[in-house]
Order: sequence, then structure tokens, then C-alpha cells
Amino acid sequence: MNPRCIKCNGQPATRNFAIKEKIEEPTCINCGEKGHLAAWKRCKAHQIIQKTSTRKTGKSYAQAEANKNRNEEKPELKNAKKTPDMIPEVSELKDSLDPLKELQTFVKEFTILLEAASQCRSAKSRQEKVLIVLNALVGV
Repeated sequence: MNPRCIKCNGQPATRNFAIKEKIEEPTCINCGEKGHLAAWKRCKAHQIIQKTSTRKTGKSYAQAEANKNRNEEKPELKNAKKTPDMIPEVSELKDSLDPLKELQTFVKEFTILLEAASQCRSAKSRQEKVLIVLNALVGV
């Protein structure tokens, strides 16, 4: 492939050929037609470059940002639902409920302690509270 002049379609390349005046009928080296140079935009041999994207109208910047924020919130909710590590196992829950059950049975057996607890509210010192509880237990 030999380089040709893009102005006159001649043998020497344009960089080696010094044409200073305007050519009346230039010949295109791409399509062979006369009347335009090889770099002409509307040459039939050139591929038509299509625009990559068109601008969508009717949406403001604020609306686009609002949609963007909504999309960011959704993955956080999905991730929260997918993490079962945060929920304690059933055996751990049973272990924590056992002492509460024991306390409940203890209070049912010794209802006098509930009365003593209400009397402890009126006591001023710690010693008075201890005496009230001990008297309740001795009375059983």
C-alpha cells in the first residue's frame, strides 16, 4: 500500500508534496469521486458515526438524585435481612430464659417476699431493707 496525496490523489504523499494553491477539482481517494477531499464528512466511503447516547428530557436534577438515593437504600435493607448471624441461636435463648423461670417459681413459692419488697421502698437505709427481708423469711 503506497501513500497517496489526499488533495490530488497523486502518487507522492501529502507530507512530501507541497501544494500551496487551492485545487479546483479535488479527487477523493476513499470513494474516487471528484469535488471533495478524502477528509470530507459526507463522503460515502466514511462510516456514519452514530451518537452513543441521547439526552433524556423531562427529568430534573433533583428527581434524578431522589431516584439515586432510593436505589442506595434498598441494598441496605436486603443486607439486613440476609444476616442470620445477628440472631442468637435457640439454645442461647433457652439458657437465658432458665434463670427467669427459676425466679418466677421462687416468687410464687414465697409471696411474702413481694410484700417485703413493697415495705423496702419506705426503708431509708440498706440495713433496714435487710432486716425487713430477713423478718419476712423467718416468718415463713
